[in-house]
Amino acid sequence: QAVKGLNMVLDANDDDVVIALETMAGKGSEIGRTFEELKMIYDGVHKKDRLRVCFDTCHVNDAGYDLVNDYDGVFQKFDEILGLDQIAVFHINDSLNLLGAHKDRHANIGAGTIGFDPLYKVVHDERFLDVPKILETPWLCAEGETKKTIPPYKEEIARLLR
Repeated sequence: QAVKGLNMVLDANDDDVVIALETMAGKGSEIGRTFEELKMIYDGVHKKDRLRVCFDTCHVNDAGYDLVNDYDGVFQKFDEILGLDQIAVFHINDSLNLLGAHKDRHANIGAGTIGFDPLYKVVHDERFLDVPKILETPWLCAEGETKKTIPPYKEEIARLLR
């Protein structure tokens, strides 16, 4: 169904809009939780030149790819299956879940199971310096409050750029 829909949308026009397929955590009936599943989608799409990948660090962790202990291996596998040039954008976020939990619960940078170092490594990886990165981390609660009202982005960006 996903391939059919993508082909319908891409075949409907010849503009240069690119669709980024996001890596998924694998909860429920999601597709795209493995690099192989994304490749199957690519293989079925007529206009592959208009597809790319949004590499979500939380989703990849939750899908079972170990950025903490096998950073190079994760990107080597991605390169072998899809090609690193297919990464159009990164969603940078930590995960509240253990590796392979298939849950998709984002955490603030350095406050989850991925930790600061692998996320810093993605941001500063020479291969991805020109690839846009988007923070997708939760807002924080003010002291003594239960409602999340404080965006953490300024501090998280400052830490990642040190």
